[in-house]
Amino acid sequence: MARRHSLPQDFVTFQTSTNLYGSLDAVSVTFCWTDISPPLPSPVEPGAFLVRLLRDQQDCVIWYLYLRTSGEAFVVHSHLNYEHEVEARRAGEETETDRYDATAQTAAILWCAPSFEEFAHRFWIVNRLWHAVNGSNPSRLEPQLRSYLHHYAPSEASA
Repeated sequence: MARRHSLPQDFVTFQTSTNLYGSLDAVSVTFCWTDISPPLPSPVEPGAFLVRLLRDQQDCVIWYLYLRTSGEAFVVHSHLNYEHEVEARRAGEETETDRYDATAQTAAILWCAPSFEEFAHRFWIVNRLWHAVNGSNPSRLEPQLRSYLHHYAPSEASA
């Protein structure tokens, strides 16, 4: 029996919450915006779907929820607009990639985060850090931002 795909609860909560919806757009330093697509068939896994959730201003990076038949969902990114790819194929037009070239398709879809919540948190933190470092006094970073930076600081042992 085929399992019906559903959006992960963290994504639904984020998109339907008035205090969360649009917060990634607002903090983005590359003018990303929320742009949710209908489910698009995965070109690399039968039965799986991609749902576009965020894109940057010039479509250099487009983020998708990757929904598997098992119920697993995670975030991937690509330079390809898979909604355009699907529409072009339906219209008999040429597409940017060959849907049947498994190697090219697999190379075009890159894993990003194990959940939408982790993706959103990291996106928010990294963009807030950019704003803090490039627009104000980095010594006045919020504790959460300072903690994130500290995690990635080079250890003194390797210096």
